[in-house]
Amino acid sequence: MTDKEVNRDVELPDTVTAPVDERPGLLQMVLLGLQHTLVMYAGVVVVPIVFGTSIGLSDAELANLVSIDLVLAGIGTLLQALGLWKFGIRMPLVVGAASSGIVPMVLVGQNQGMATVYGSLLVAGVVWIVVAPYFSMLLKLFPAVVTGTVIALIGLTLIPVGIRLIAGSDAGAADYGNLGHIALAAATMALMVLFRRLFTGLLGQLSILLALVIGAIAGWVTGIGSLSGIGGGPIVGMMRPFHFGALQFHVPSILLFLVIVFVLMVEGAGQGLAVGQVVGKPVGPNEIARLLRVDGLMTAFSGVFNGFVYTTFGQNIGLIALTGVRSRFPVAVGGVILLVLGLVQPVGRVAAAIPEPVVGAAALVTFGALAVAGIQILARVDFGRPSNLMIVMLSLGVGLIPAYAPRFYHQLPTFAEMFFKSGVATGTLLALVLNVVFHELRRPARPSESPS
Repeated sequence: MTDKEVNRDVELPDTVTAPVDERPGLLQMVLLGLQHTLVMYAGVVVVPIVFGTSIGLSDAELANLVSIDLVLAGIGTLLQALGLWKFGIRMPLVVGAASSGIVPMVLVGQNQGMATVYGSLLVAGVVWIVVAPYFSMLLKLFPAVVTGTVIALIGLTLIPVGIRLIAGSDAGAADYGNLGHIALAAATMALMVLFRRLFTGLLGQLSILLALVIGAIAGWVTGIGSLSGIGGGPIVGMMRPFHFGALQFHVPSILLFLVIVFVLMVEGAGQGLAVGQVVGKPVGPNEIARLLRVDGLMTAFSGVFNGFVYTTFGQNIGLIALTGVRSRFPVAVGGVILLVLGLVQPVGRVAAAIPEPVVGAAALVTFGALAVAGIQILARVDFGRPSNLMIVMLSLGVGLIPAYAPRFYHQLPTFAEMFFKSGVATGTLLALVLNVVFHELRRPARPSESPS
């Protein structure tokens, strides 16, 4: 089944504005944009914090990395939502630093220096842009059975991120599973349910944001999180271009980053197809190419402005499914908010001060909604055919291995480990291969047969 066939029931006449192109009121766009920003904010800032700490950067350099990261994420989000020439899918998608890029950045930084890290990022980003239209031609290999599996896998893979924000990332730590943190997260989720049940219209759509604000205030009052650091540091500041010196180019380092680029292109294609399903607009090779070009452009910019490997995030797709607001313009406003957070540092420090259990509660809800969106697509698949059942169960099972056993692949060579550690990438690739084996390589279907 083609993507156009999957979405045929939601295509609109040319005279009707598609939901993705509707323009809500200004206040609604600002509030919804803020909600999108808060949902993905933790995922954006964690990469520079982890990388800067691992590489031994100073506190000032780390703060500047967070700043430029938010700025580049804001530019990428604006491009994805609004589009410019051949860049941007023109859908409600956000862009942020990819956590899978941390490993090669740390390895290259420790062995070859920061100048080589950013030289490699520049080359990887340019290659990304060049190969994007050719990679998008593979979309015919993404029928509903593959797309639904990928979307469900993205949601299920991201749920542990929310759990770690609530309970802690180190299960051996003394404060792991702190009851106060769990209670704060539970109260935040209870507020989301309460607001969604009581309110309609705009307030109902903003139930997550309202719960986040109240949960953050409750956390600060009870000593979970603190606002004490928001007054320190400059009001406006960014790291200058080529801060770590003239770029250096090292072929093995570049190849290491290109492995990650391939992984993220697989994931990016899945994100594009996922948002198309959620907003009810067909996504084809041209749209995926435009999406991937933005990821490559932001990564290439990072080589100059000291950023990171960038990718289109899937977190906010769950939020779209949850709120029912499919317009791309609130996400564009979210991109502007990210720019402000990056440039006006005290504002960013307030957002960064939101207690992790509160952010984790929002993550659990939105990632769960994303998994449900995948299940809804899979509900249209004919599971009376054993081949479809085999594709889904094997792809989900293998794709979830890194989420349950993070060190499962640690004895593989570095190149292979970095690929297999991405459960979304491995699950997506397996679903694609199985779909080819069971469906694309079979004898041509007769006219009376419907595609899977």
